[in-house]
Amino acid sequence: MTQQLIDDLREFAEYAAGHAQDAYLSLYLMTDPSDPGNQVQTPAWRTFLNNAITHVEAGLDPAQAKQWKSVRLSDESPEKGWARTRKRLEKYLTSYRPQGKTLVLFLSPGSEYSFELPVRLDSASYYGKPHIQEFLWAIDEYEQHSVLLFGEDHVRVLRLALGRSAADRTVVSDQAWLRLLRKAGESQQNKERQDDITRRFVKNAANEVDKFFMKSPDVGRIVLGGNMELAHAVLGSVHPSVKDKVIAVLPIPVESAPHEVAERIAETAEQAEREYEAALVTDIIRQAGARGRGATGYTAVGHALDRGAVRLLALPYPAESDIIEPILLQAVRAGTQVEFLHGEAAQRAAEAGGIVAQLYYAIN
Repeated sequence: MTQQLIDDLREFAEYAAGHAQDAYLSLYLMTDPSDPGNQVQTPAWRTFLNNAITHVEAGLDPAQAKQWKSVRLSDESPEKGWARTRKRLEKYLTSYRPQGKTLVLFLSPGSEYSFELPVRLDSASYYGKPHIQEFLWAIDEYEQHSVLLFGEDHVRVLRLALGRSAADRTVVSDQAWLRLLRKAGESQQNKERQDDITRRFVKNAANEVDKFFMKSPDVGRIVLGGNMELAHAVLGSVHPSVKDKVIAVLPIPVESAPHEVAERIAETAEQAEREYEAALVTDIIRQAGARGRGATGYTAVGHALDRGAVRLLALPYPAESDIIEPILLQAVRAGTQVEFLHGEAAQRAAEAGGIVAQLYYAIN
């Protein structure tokens, strides 16, 4: 899911780069049907949208604000740019039904790009240059975690998108693997046989885990739980690239409800993220100081982006939009990973020039 969203955003960034003269309406609409504000006759997101449109049109010539009802999308008259954008919006909303928790729209006179995010973002709107900062923050902040709970005869696998508050936790999937491949022994006499069954179960489980995560680049971190003996045995058998993603083995009962699983791993996930950010910023600043594969500050980072040398951007959130939005669009087009920082890591990045970058190669 995450990679597909990034790929689709990259397509939009390519379009925006080729149509830089256009004005874009960037919309973030929290459409989550479970929100009480969206359970009334006029949902809160529609009210927000109506007010956003009114705000944009208040700054336009009154004649321009009325043109959208009669304008043709093929009409390329510069003075009808807003009318075509508004026309596209109204046509899109005619058949729209919420499918996620946040609808993101990037609209211009000649294009529309829509995204359904499975996590909640505050509603926001911008008119002018494309505004993708919140989109990238959502992808980074709600990093997917997989929780593997080992039972006596199966492995339960949950995929969770975790934000920093209890309200921002989404269960992406909950499924069982390898059912009936192992059963507990009925007597001590069966111990040797049972040990053999357990070894085969661990081997099969490790193979399935390897295959799953090799094909799942969206998952950034893994937590193991359930039967702790089995969990540790599987951890010792998986591929090193998978083992590197495991942040903890926790005593989580295999039958726990999804929200209980999310609560049990939340603190561990938060700590792992903050430790990762701190180590990342420390390494980049060290590399930059040694004229290695690191850059700090907008000038150096911008130069590295122009050279196609940036593997990862890291910066505090939120950043000043006029400065950062063009950089983020350029980074998305280049396939650069974007990491938003918090706490001490954010403070260190701010002191280092407001933005830092991990490079593919050193630049003099």
